[in-house]
Amino acid sequence: MIPIHPRIVHFPLALFMIAALVGIIALLSPSRRNLLKEILLWNLGFGLLGAVLAIITGYYEESVLVHNEAIHELMETHELLGIIFTSLFLVSFVWMLIRKSKMGKIEFISIVLFLIFSSGILAYSAHLGGKMVYENGAGVVPMKKIIKDNSKDTHEHEEHNHTHEH
Repeated sequence: MIPIHPRIVHFPLALFMIAALVGIIALLSPSRRNLLKEILLWNLGFGLLGAVLAIITGYYEESVLVHNEAIHELMETHELLGIIFTSLFLVSFVWMLIRKSKMGKIEFISIVLFLIFSSGILAYSAHLGGKMVYENGAGVVPMKKIIKDNSKDTHEHEEHNHTHEH
């Protein structure tokens, strides 16, 4: 069974990134700014719900995942960054919730820059999560064994020397 954490993390990631993008669009579209602030706020809210679930499932996965020291170091940094960016997006959410109707242009520019900065931390944390899996094999069941166990006839390729002329 696929662990729950990788199934959940993509939702808050997308929602937070969309919130930052909507903020940028709102800066470029003054006539639609109030509507876009609402959309931004909803993305942050749902992103926070997903992030809390991602943190909870991440802690669980950490406790059951077989891992080596390299994966452990990546995992600890990934975990810390997850808590940091979730906290930053929470600050953004509360800030927007309290101030959205009273917010001037300079204040709104500040929050959009804050969202972009927070999204950068999020992106790096996501990169580390991918690195744990794709470069270090965290949580990956070896495919060769699965294929051999579930198939009566295996399929192997010979080495081919492919040349392409243009």
